[in-house]
Amino acid sequence: MEYKEFNDLQFGVFKNLAKYNNSITHFVTTRNGGVSSGSYKSLNLGMMQDDDTENVLKNRSKVASAVGLNPDDFVYPIQVHGTNIEIINKEDKGRGAFALSDAFADTDGFITNAPKICLITMAADCVPIVFFDPIKKAIGVTHAGWKGTALKIPSALVEKMRNEYGTNPADLIVGIGPSGGPCCYEVGQDVIEEVAKNFNVKKVIKNIDDKTIFDMWEANTISLIESGVKPENIEISEVCTITQTDKFFSARRGDGGRFAAGIFIQ
Repeated sequence: MEYKEFNDLQFGVFKNLAKYNNSITHFVTTRNGGVSSGSYKSLNLGMMQDDDTENVLKNRSKVASAVGLNPDDFVYPIQVHGTNIEIINKEDKGRGAFALSDAFADTDGFITNAPKICLITMAADCVPIVFFDPIKKAIGVTHAGWKGTALKIPSALVEKMRNEYGTNPADLIVGIGPSGGPCCYEVGQDVIEEVAKNFNVKKVIKNIDDKTIFDMWEANTISLIESGVKPENIEISEVCTITQTDKFFSARRGDGGRFAAGIFIQ
């Protein structure tokens, strides 16, 4: 992942997805350039926390303007660390963009083939993942915290795209965004037990400096490859939110804010 300027904001972009800039726009927001303060400083996009709603709406408007859309071209979820993936159609534009009351409840992923609808997933140590099928012209996003990762939510989204749009997983281009990294994402026995239900623990749980670390990047990559995504089509940002708090919100470091990954078909 590299950083580029979108008007007056700096966003992360995946090199593999940037090759398709004639078809899609995608981005990963940083924490900078907004109007929020305190633990939400400054480009907080999340409404689930206690930041002032007007500040969040101003921040969302800045992001929309930066990518050439209106705020009501976006859809936002209420994420619950599950595996529910919603299919987004043109009539869903604006849901969750201005209030939680009409956001997609209990949802950790979106897919669509409709143009000019920006799919959003939010994070602050969890893993945002962005998908593009350049053959069927369909896109998707998922939110994979340790629970979603353990439940293999990327596999659920790939299967949903296959069923809905006829996507061949081998065609998918995927970006795994900034999150708690394999240097720092410490977990306890409860997490290890959940991970062990679907993964070979030796491949994704590591001991570093007497700490037990869950490598969510590797686990989500495994899920994608098992689903038929080609390894060479997967790009990992290799940005740890726990250590790079100057650019990204980290709940484990005490931040209340949320950054976002987004993608839309032009």
